[in-house]
Amino acid sequence: MPDWSYRTVFRPVLFRLPPALARDVALGCMGTLARLPWGPAVIDFMGHMRPDRRLAHAVGDTTFPTRVGLGACVDPQLQASRAFAQFGIAFWEIGPVTLQGIPGGPIYRDAAKETLQFTAPMENPGLTAVIERLDRAPQVPPFVWLELHANDADQESLEKIIQRLGTRPAGFILQVANPANAVDRIERLAQYARTCGPQILLVAVTAQASAEVVNAMVLLTQRQVINGVYVDGSTIDGDGSRHVGPAAGMSQSIQTLHAVQMWRAALPGGATIIVEGGIHEPRQALELIDAGSDFVSISSGLIFTGPGLIKRINEALLHRLPIPQEDRLPPEDLSWFWTCLMAVGMLIGGMLAMIIATTRVVMPYDETMAGLTRNEICAINPQLIHFMAHDRVTLAGTMLAVGILYLALSVYGSRQGMHWARRTMIVSASTGFVSFFLFLGFGYFDPFHAFVTAVLFQLLIMAVHCGLPRYHNPVTPELTNDGAWLRAQWGQLLFVIHGAVLIVAGGVIAAVGISTVFVQEDLEFMQTSAELLFGAHPRLVPLIAHDRATFGGMLIACGSCVLLSALWGFRRGHGWLWWALMTAGITAYGATILIHWHVGYLSPSHLFPAYAGLGWLVVSGILSYGHLCGGWYPSRNNSPPQRVADRSNCL
Repeated sequence: MPDWSYRTVFRPVLFRLPPALARDVALGCMGTLARLPWGPAVIDFMGHMRPDRRLAHAVGDTTFPTRVGLGACVDPQLQASRAFAQFGIAFWEIGPVTLQGIPGGPIYRDAAKETLQFTAPMENPGLTAVIERLDRAPQVPPFVWLELHANDADQESLEKIIQRLGTRPAGFILQVANPANAVDRIERLAQYARTCGPQILLVAVTAQASAEVVNAMVLLTQRQVINGVYVDGSTIDGDGSRHVGPAAGMSQSIQTLHAVQMWRAALPGGATIIVEGGIHEPRQALELIDAGSDFVSISSGLIFTGPGLIKRINEALLHRLPIPQEDRLPPEDLSWFWTCLMAVGMLIGGMLAMIIATTRVVMPYDETMAGLTRNEICAINPQLIHFMAHDRVTLAGTMLAVGILYLALSVYGSRQGMHWARRTMIVSASTGFVSFFLFLGFGYFDPFHAFVTAVLFQLLIMAVHCGLPRYHNPVTPELTNDGAWLRAQWGQLLFVIHGAVLIVAGGVIAAVGISTVFVQEDLEFMQTSAELLFGAHPRLVPLIAHDRATFGGMLIACGSCVLLSALWGFRRGHGWLWWALMTAGITAYGATILIHWHVGYLSPSHLFPAYAGLGWLVVSGILSYGHLCGGWYPSRNNSPPQRVADRSNCL
């Protein structure tokens, strides 16, 4: 559920359901998808959320991939742990774990305040189920919550839980009613946990911790009994109900922020702090990390803001990483150079095809291959040349659109180290090259098309072989859920649908081109029948079919580029992507509509997809403009990217 689908479609639907049912439906679907053989790849494809390796953060002997974790209340039954592993999380929390499972109380959702209320007791599946699900879970470090009470039986139960869990967790979070009065029990449990393997031990404290609690935790940390604290920014009612999210307003958030600052100043150097503070925007996470927290834990923010919140925080953290002076080198990995040449080749080919299609239409090699002169083709049907011109201009417009997209992705994407941009071009170009073979089934060989394909394919091979520079985003990422960001979720959804529709349309056109060749509107325009055209000359239909099959393949390539750019490339300040998508779309649709009007092919049903696509494009652009094109604030790290690939410059 990327944000563009969650905020626009799934969240409104899920919020109409009772909270517990909505959670079970969402997690059940995510978990089922992740368990399928291709499920994790689909999740990664849709969200592209894996964190950059530079975000890794080590605590003791454990290295976490980033500094954003998942709160325990999001998935208490561990239904979707495989799916969440693809979300770019550093760790996930479990519990409080008990020997026997606890069903938990009702859940209440306040959409206006963006708050969840969990009634006591907290839900968990029980120790046996936790162990089974941890053994099947991906290698994302878990933190296990343990609830420590005063009686000896409870202490023995916790020791049994720790012993059976072994080294599976990265650490334990001890939840104690009053930590200052439980120092001996915390120390005893910590000593036992150490015997089961190296563990990170934290004690959960509230944002309103007393001086007595602070002194006790500082002493335990100095004596290396515990590794630090977990600052819990939620609020607890007298009946044990827990409010997660900004339930108490701004004052609670400020109190949590001040609590983190206080703990960082009080604890000895190297102590670990994790904070759960109702984080619903990247800005809030950055503030808590700046205050001294090692990690932030996301819970209610995932439900109210969207699953992309984790990715947005990771991108904001990556943006702030300083670039060492020795890394400020011009890019020497020239994958972008070869894709740029490929884009220029597409543009030149598109312009040549446009000139030919609007002048003589049929080239001499077409006449040679078909065994028909231009005049003989006109004699078969006066509208046939106009029909071929409309096919070829539409193809040329699509080639120009693809060239525009490749050029932007090369210069502004791949050249800046954006791996998604290169991957988009590789996938898109590969589908275009495969389409070259579609029309060979009719026995027609286009030497010009074959030459262009061979040249561009070599450029693609060079682009795949070369490396990418390290990515450094020069634009401050979106840190708030403002109106421009919310509108852009709709714009991104429309662009994703647009790309998918282009792929389907290209597949249909290619299928028609290698089978029946003509649709009913074509025959009505030419005032003829398919039988007459097939019987007029054995090489006539293959000549027409090769244009149709090529156009279908090029439309698939264009749709793939639009789809993947929309899925992976929507970032605040990426105005170049907005201009590329809009320029490419207007070029292709403009050429299509104008040639239809020029030749008189005005069938409403035939032209409707072009008009609808152009309108869809305009609406998508309007919704996305504020987010993609607004707020261009270069950072202090605006400098050439670092070269990191091992390969030569390939030039």
